[in-house]
Amino acid sequence: MDNSTEYSGSSGMNGYAYAIGMSSGVLFLILSITLAAYFCTRGVDSPPHTATNQGDFITDHDSIVTELGLNEASLASYPKLPYSKARLEPRGNDLLPSCCSICLGDYKDSDMIRLLPDCGHVFHLKCVDCWLRLHPTCPICRKSPMPTTLSAPLAEEAPLAVSSY
Repeated sequence: MDNSTEYSGSSGMNGYAYAIGMSSGVLFLILSITLAAYFCTRGVDSPPHTATNQGDFITDHDSIVTELGLNEASLASYPKLPYSKARLEPRGNDLLPSCCSICLGDYKDSDMIRLLPDCGHVFHLKCVDCWLRLHPTCPICRKSPMPTTLSAPLAEEAPLAVSSY
């Protein structure tokens, strides 16, 4: 019987040591994973840029937006008219929407709207101009309002070269 009491006393101390060791190990593992994730993702999104003065600093995102959006001359060439006049013009089987798909605001008769030429969708003038400066397509159907310069698809004009052996 002496051995059993001695065994239970030492097993109680081993239990505490085991619990402390496991808790420390789990805490160390969580800390290691957190630090590894932090250091791995810290510089991935944006490489450091250096600029000589503030005017020379242009991010990659700014240059992409400038290249992809429409210019002011193109925007000015698209028809704009008051909503009250657009309601009176025939649109075939299509009904004129009662709200702007960009801002979700209802049209008022005095609102100026812009009509996109290829698809015929209409939007508030301010909403669609901001959109088209950033994206060269219609917000609803993604058709490009820019006229295409090619009269035929590229595949018809320049077929792929086929080698004959």
